Formats: sequence, structure tokens, C-alpha cells
Amino acid sequence: MTSSHDTQSLEARIHVHYTALPPAEKRLGDLLLSFPGDIATYSAGELADAAGTSRAAASRFFQRLGYKDFNEARQQAREAKRWGSPVYLASASSPGGKTSSGLASQPIADHLAQESLNLTRTLEAIRPDHLRDAVDAIANATRVHVAGFRNSHMLAGYLQRQLQIVRADVALLPKSGQTLAEDLVDIAEGDVLIMVGMRRRVHIASRILEIARQQGARTLLLTDTSLADPIRQATWTLTCEVRSQSLFDSYSASMSVINLLCTSLFHHEINRGQERLKRIETLHDELDELDAISWLSQRNLGNKSTD
Repeated sequence: MTSSHDTQSLEARIHVHYTALPPAEKRLGDLLLSFPGDIATYSAGELADAAGTSRAAASRFFQRLGYKDFNEARQQAREAKRWGSPVYLASASSPGGKTSSGLASQPIADHLAQESLNLTRTLEAIRPDHLRDAVDAIANATRVHVAGFRNSHMLAGYLQRQLQIVRADVALLPKSGQTLAEDLVDIAEGDVLIMVGMRRRVHIASRILEIARQQGARTLLLTDTSLADPIRQATWTLTCEVRSQSLFDSYSASMSVINLLCTSLFHHEINRGQERLKRIETLHDELDELDAISWLSQRNLGNKSTD
């Protein structure tokens, strides 16, 4: 049986024992309270050296906190990093300067390398048949519902806007100021629900997918690699890499997948999509909503006046 102590985070355990820690162990506690995620990267010896204490003191420290050993504490920290906790993703490494190990960092090059890796892994992992089937379902759906929470709500909003350019009846959930029940009741057979659920998801996301399936809709899940078993969550799953060189997740690969999905939908229904685009542009002109044309005209007039 798992005790409540077993489920406590590293920081919570340190706070419980902090006042009773000997000075040598307290220095290690101070270091880990500042950057608990570093335990997932460095060895016990490296952490002891950084805290100015001995390896024996470090061993006593982790046992005092209720861990079997250092490795158990490290595994817990790695799970927290995988889940995307910013506290654990933060590091004592300073961008543009020296890392805590003394090695020089290269923030732009490191960032570019990680972004390139995210894009490559994400796009190469997409099964063409899954993409084709999902796009076909979205094209032929009676209605499309797009949902997302926290950071995923931003991605869901962008996806809904792009889909709405290509086809009608695309709704974003949850609507502002409204509870979910009023939106979920309209999901029916022949619809498609797209859930954007990047890591640190809310529990309700899985429940919404379940309700949509029960009501006859097919579902597409856009998620990340932290989801242990995404296959059972939806009809189709597209997995995106979100790792970065900082405590902030990267959504460049997610945006690329959204672009791919919407572009594929446009080409799937190119005649209908092109006609819808023309009608939208006509309405833009009638409403004088966009200032790009007037701005270009003014610039051209200004150029003529200087000739």
C-alpha cells in the first residue's frame, strides 16, 4: 500500500524535515529547494560537491526524507520533468553563461537543435494513413468541435480558426463564460471532436473524449509524449514533441502539425475550400476589415510623390 508520504514531492519532504537537518544536509536541501529538477540530471556525488557536503551526508539526507536511496528520489524527479512541472524543468544552468557543471552553454544553437529534433521526431512519427483518415473524417463531419485547456486552449483556438477558414460549423470548447454541459450535449454521431491535450492536462480532457465517443462522435487527440497510453484515448492520436532547453514547453512542432492538418484538409476539399476562401475575402473587402490594401495604396502614393 502507498502511504501519503510516498506520494509527497521532493520539496514537500525537504520542508517537513528542514529544521531538523544537520548543517551538511541542510546545504543540500537548500540547493534542491532552489532547483529540484537538477537531481534528475546530476549524480549524488555531483550534487554533494555542488552543495559543499560529503556523499555520505547526501546518502543520509535522502534516507531521512523517506527514500530508499538517491535513485528513488531521482526517478520521482524525472517523472515530474516528464509531466512538465516548471519547477523541475528549471535548472541552475544559466543561458549564455556557464552550466552548474562548468561547461559553457550555447543558448541559440541548443535551442535550434532541440526545435529541429522536435519537428523531425514529430513529423516522422505521423502515420500517413492515420492523418488521411482523420482529415477525411473532419472534411465529412456534420460539425467539428475543438477543445483544449490551459496552454492547450491557445493551440485549440488557433486550430479552430484555421479549420473555420476551410469549412463551416467548427466550434471551440469551452465557450467563454459557459459550463461544458451546454456544449457537450450537442456532440453527436457524424461529428468529430478534436482534443488538444499537451502535458499537464486537466482530468476533464479524458472525460470529454469519453463522452464524445459515447455520443457517437469520432475523436482526434493532439498530445505529447508524456501520455502513457494515448491509443485508447481517441480514434486517432497525433503525438507532438514539446521538449525545450528551458522550463517552457515548445509548441513549434504542435503548430506544424496543426498547419499540416489544416493544409491537408484544404487539399482534400480544395474546390469547396477555395470557394469558401473567396467568399471570406469578398466579405473582408465589403466590411473593409483589413487595412493591408489601403496601407499598400498609401505607400505607393508616397513613393510616387518622391519620384
